[in-house]
Amino acid sequence: MIQHVVRISDGLGNQMFQYAFAYALAKKTGARVLIDPLFWGTSLRRYQLEEFKVTNTERMVGKAWDYILGFGPRNGRRFKDKYRQRLIQKKYQLIEEMQIMHYDETMVNQEKSCFYMGFWQAPEYFEEYYEDLKLQFTRKRGLSLEAMEYQRQIQSEVSVALHIRRTDYVRQEGNVTLQFEFYREALQKMCSQVGNFRLFVFTDDKEFVKENFRLREYILVEGVCDLDEFELMRQCNHHIVANSTFSWWAAYLGENKGGIVYAPHAGIWSKEFYPKEWNLIDTQTADSGSDF
Repeated sequence: MIQHVVRISDGLGNQMFQYAFAYALAKKTGARVLIDPLFWGTSLRRYQLEEFKVTNTERMVGKAWDYILGFGPRNGRRFKDKYRQRLIQKKYQLIEEMQIMHYDETMVNQEKSCFYMGFWQAPEYFEEYYEDLKLQFTRKRGLSLEAMEYQRQIQSEVSVALHIRRTDYVRQEGNVTLQFEFYREALQKMCSQVGNFRLFVFTDDKEFVKENFRLREYILVEGVCDLDEFELMRQCNHHIVANSTFSWWAAYLGENKGGIVYAPHAGIWSKEFYPKEWNLIDTQTADSGSDF
């Protein structure tokens, strides 16, 4: 019997792409598909799909065994790695994604048991299972009291979520933060289509936004956890997303796939990365010009 495994890694948005690929792979092929969450004790990222109502949760390496390999709270990276490499060599054909943000139909036509390593960031892989995924990517827990206050404001009028991602995007070389020109154009276009709206800004760099964002009056969402931010962003009527899988999924899982959505077409963030319903704005990242 053919059995596949899909690696789950990196941040929440990437985990969702990987899970959606795994779910679609099981549906399309009828094969048994396991997942392999792999995170280190020293990593800033953690496995977060357990916070959602996902159904395909069977792992290649069980939690208990992974705990033993990692010596509990210690970082047992090399032991986890070696054990997985041995399993893959013994049972699976390793399939590594050749081109990111690109749909490859051959990925689901493998005749042997495969271990899939990649991000699979193209909606064409799983688009036909959108309604299933929308239900599965519903959080198990409700919002915090702090987040519920933002929710009240979001639901009280026409709301637009705007996402600014910085942190690991800000680099001496290869800075891929979006310039304000993208947000300026997106806000102008949104205003012409929607009319009056309340702008909610979501970001991983609150202080930068407070000091520099002057394009429009806004409410900065702060003082809540990242999962609360994700859910609040998801509940907004319309979206201006960053070159980020986090805001990509928040918009995609929103009503009517985010309502009116403006997204940056820049560098590796190609047209295949985005749903066909979204509006793309050709833009540059800070590495191609000046920062905000």
